[in-house]
Amino acid sequence: MTEKNTRNFIYISMILFSMVMNTLAPLMTSIQERFSVSITISSSLPFISTFGTMISNFIGSFFIAQIGYKSFLTGAFIIEILGLVLFVTAINFPMIVLSAFLLGVATGATFMTLTSAFSHLDRKIQNFGFLNASFGIGGIIAPLLVSLFLVMKLDFRFVYFIHLILISLLFIFVLIYKPIQNIKYEAIKFKEATGIIRKRFVYLSLLIFLFYSGSEIGIITWSGNLFHDVFNYSKEFSSVIISLFWVVFTFGRAITEFLNRKLTELGTILYFSISLIISLAFLLIFQHFIFFLFVGFSLSAIFPSIQKYTNQNLPKRILGMYNGLAFGSTGIGAMIIATSMGVIGDINFNISYTIPFLTFTIIIFITQKLGKEKLESDK
Repeated sequence: MTEKNTRNFIYISMILFSMVMNTLAPLMTSIQERFSVSITISSSLPFISTFGTMISNFIGSFFIAQIGYKSFLTGAFIIEILGLVLFVTAINFPMIVLSAFLLGVATGATFMTLTSAFSHLDRKIQNFGFLNASFGIGGIIAPLLVSLFLVMKLDFRFVYFIHLILISLLFIFVLIYKPIQNIKYEAIKFKEATGIIRKRFVYLSLLIFLFYSGSEIGIITWSGNLFHDVFNYSKEFSSVIISLFWVVFTFGRAITEFLNRKLTELGTILYFSISLIISLAFLLIFQHFIFFLFVGFSLSAIFPSIQKYTNQNLPKRILGMYNGLAFGSTGIGAMIIATSMGVIGDINFNISYTIPFLTFTIIIFITQKLGKEKLESDK
């Protein structure tokens, strides 16, 4: 396949895996009602999902170079299909939890592999903004499907049956056409890996991934409860709002390359972090969904900006390991931040949604430090 076809395959894969990942948030209230579990207990779902993501990324980061990208991706697809089958056939909450873990493992391995393969393409056809916008497209479609099935009074597990069919078809395509080359490098030993992680450029950027993703996942995951329990919106309307959030979010990611040219990658992170803090404050003060859309736009360009900045400034040999650590860091952030927001939200969701104020203040501070590190490394 040509590099452009490989790039398009990566975009499509990101969309479908994003649809699976972003189906959970609008279904949280339905799962809570079906299995009679509290908000605190249901918070185990995003926790265990991100734990699976973290495990696959941290462990996979040490082996992907020697296993090869194509082989690693094939394994991820198999785990994804197993997780979807389990969710579709779930008859109790523990089965849902196990499914969430498997889907987290598969998502982490897939995103790590696709991002690393994307970074090996010709820079002229690399567009990290659209790569992450593909994730946003999945986020638009998923809650719309959920809203449709809720209106039609269909079992929420039917959504995952649709995902199972789509992922299975994509897996057959992978087996037949082999769109990702089995890129391999010399294995990165543990001692070498620890030396890489100790570099300021690496660990500062990983901290941005951690605080950003933990906050983003927390904001999105518990938005259904915020709208339903605090704003008194219906579940169906809440799903529509989440879908609109993803529309704005995806638009922001689609224009990230333009923003980076105007503001630079680090400038985009700084200005959009400030915008996020302001937008979130207005959302909690006025309790109107329109400000949630501003939150979505503010979140949009941060992840692809730091992803582009790091992937284009690191040696290709360590990109597999680095992207594994990066996505693993997002898992740690989600486990700590998103879960904390759920536990606190069981008491008061207004207090829960103030947590991102702290995390994005830290991101602003770290980004300034990272900029100085880059300047020092250029001397």
